[in-house]
Amino acid sequence: MVRAVFSCCVAWLLASLPFEDIGGTTRQSWSPSAGVVPTSFLRFFPMRDTIYTLTPWYLELDLQRQRLYLVGRNGERREYKVSSGAPWVAGGIETPTGLFTLQTKATLAISRQFDNTRMLYWMGFSGNVGFHALEGWGYYRHLGHRASSHGCVRLSREDAHFLYRLLPRGTPVLVYKEEPARILAFLHPEEFLPGRDWLLSSGGYAQEQLLRKRLEVLYLGKTQELLPRRLVLDGNTILQPGGYPVGAVREIPLQQPPLLLPASTHFLSVLPLAVDGHDTAVLPDSLLP
Repeated sequence: MVRAVFSCCVAWLLASLPFEDIGGTTRQSWSPSAGVVPTSFLRFFPMRDTIYTLTPWYLELDLQRQRLYLVGRNGERREYKVSSGAPWVAGGIETPTGLFTLQTKATLAISRQFDNTRMLYWMGFSGNVGFHALEGWGYYRHLGHRASSHGCVRLSREDAHFLYRLLPRGTPVLVYKEEPARILAFLHPEEFLPGRDWLLSSGGYAQEQLLRKRLEVLYLGKTQELLPRRLVLDGNTILQPGGYPVGAVREIPLQQPPLLLPASTHFLSVLPLAVDGHDTAVLPDSLLP
């Protein structure tokens, strides 16, 4: 029954996509009962490496658009204007990209490096780089328009106060300048499978190599070689300063090897896929990177 429903969903999704072959004008056909999605169809499914979180919220920071997004497990998505690090400012650096977690919090932090600047509602995510507000109003004109800080991410006092009260340490933070190859997704705590899913720790060589390898395999178009396990942030883990790379979706081949639909009807979870910029497709658990 589940297999039939899944096949119908895939068939509907594929039917809504332009299946015209790259080299010609002949439309191809596909039957869900065949169990194989032709390779030529899969150019519409650039897969991305998914890190799952058990937290109620996570943050996405788009440096290109100077926007911070608060994403909720309930489907809520809020947008905030920011001003990130500017390397052209004296002593400034560009805000680093990567996968992080909120590491430190303080209602007031003092920057000894920059004239004892008072940073309000400090939420650090990579050592001395973090979110904060400032006193005064002058910096408000840059929010949402241009990078202007020495490396941190500035918010309005109203937004910084709200986020400070809402988000605990351990909340995941995804920072990118272009569409990332690594994304975040929610996992319900009751769906977490000890022994199968892997809880990420604060760091370590083995974890660093695993996350690096996952991106390398993704870029080679060999996602089927990855072990069928989910990497999970539980909300208690504080990732080491520097975080982990998020890559770039432009490096992922548009065409993946044939997708085999398993005979089993037991699908444990889903893998978000980018279809015209939206994570809308559902694939069997055996292909989870």
